[in-house]
Amino acid sequence: MNYFIKILCFLSILIVGCGNDYNFPNVNVNESVPITMPQYNNVYGNLWGYEFINGGLGGIIIVQGLDNEFFAYDRACTYEANENCILQSESTNNPILICSECCESKFLITDGSVSQGPANQPLKKYNTYFDGEILYITN
Repeated sequence: MNYFIKILCFLSILIVGCGNDYNFPNVNVNESVPITMPQYNNVYGNLWGYEFINGGLGGIIIVQGLDNEFFAYDRACTYEANENCILQSESTNNPILICSECCESKFLITDGSVSQGPANQPLKKYNTYFDGEILYITN
């Protein structure tokens, strides 16, 4: 019986230890963006250009990558993970976004990864689908 209890404790620790450390709040995202319209010129046709739009927890960052591929990230910092700690940019096409309001973490716009902590999780990424005119952003 003692052996059985030890195995059960070991399995419990293993299961708890393998949990997901990504504790970003799950909010409903279902956006349709007419990305080819003039107000999105900084994104559409501009490699790694980006714009901020409403949605998600702290707003959404739309980024155009290679071959008309689009990325959408939540603008909320993953370290604080709330609507008050949102990422800013120093200039329109700066590839680094900063959580200047809360923790000074820095993120790369190209893939959402952390370039400087204390954040240790990449930006929350949303699903995108581009039909040639409209960019759909969902989770």
